[in-house]
Amino acid sequence: MTQRYLILSILIQLAWCQTPTTVDLRAQSKNVDFTAAASTRPFKSGAALPGACSLGEMFYLTSAASGTNVYGCTATNLWTLEGGAGAQAASQLSDFVAGRSSPTTLTIGASCSVATPCNVRFGGATHSYTVSTSAAISAGTGTAYIYLDQNGNLTLGHSMTVSCASGCLATSGVTAFPANSIPLFTWTATSGTWDASGATDWRAFQSITNLGAGTGLLGAAANGVTTLSLDPTLVGIWAPVPSTSSSACAAGAWSIDTSFYYVCVAANTWRRAALTTW
Repeated sequence: MTQRYLILSILIQLAWCQTPTTVDLRAQSKNVDFTAAASTRPFKSGAALPGACSLGEMFYLTSAASGTNVYGCTATNLWTLEGGAGAQAASQLSDFVAGRSSPTTLTIGASCSVATPCNVRFGGATHSYTVSTSAAISAGTGTAYIYLDQNGNLTLGHSMTVSCASGCLATSGVTAFPANSIPLFTWTATSGTWDASGATDWRAFQSITNLGAGTGLLGAAANGVTTLSLDPTLVGIWAPVPSTSSSACAAGAWSIDTSFYYVCVAANTWRRAALTTW
């Protein structure tokens, strides 16, 4: 009987030794090196961002365009694109980046904040954007044009059924970037969903405007500045009222007062016609 108890005790101890033990990698490991591991997947992943998250969580969005897959939870239930260089990773600009946060939602300007504003200048006016916005599609197939219009509005032009959140202006009937706008992105959609690889990055920090003098204009470039002026051989230029018929003038110049209309018919030669009422 004693021998049986001894054998049973040994078997119980062997069974106990084979029980799986859970290892706490944070507290029970040191200098962990996964270089030779067959695979490592440090982030949760999926085709859509989870509805809830806690500060510090990370997520890999499999449905996003290359370069815009990694999101971090920057506040409770708020995902933010991390380190994206644009939907096609073609630009090094971070301002106004656009990303596909779900099959029906585009997030625009995820990096724009009070601490890191997205700024753009039109002429002498600078517009600052400190919040991100989004555009939701519900129907349609086509291309959306994301741009800043001449009044500084962040605009999504389209020919589909699209709505914008606060900070974005949805404009229907747009089939190309309008004149006097700053292009940001185009994004294609099919049957009411944004295409996963439908983005094209049109942002540019370098640009040039070429001016050409049309009829009646002259153009002169000096020190990087192009100056436009009227062509006096085609367009009459106003001059001060001449004191005599031989006052200095160039042919085509004109002037007027309450009594006469004056015109220079040749160098330093004026003619005038009386003005009458009726």
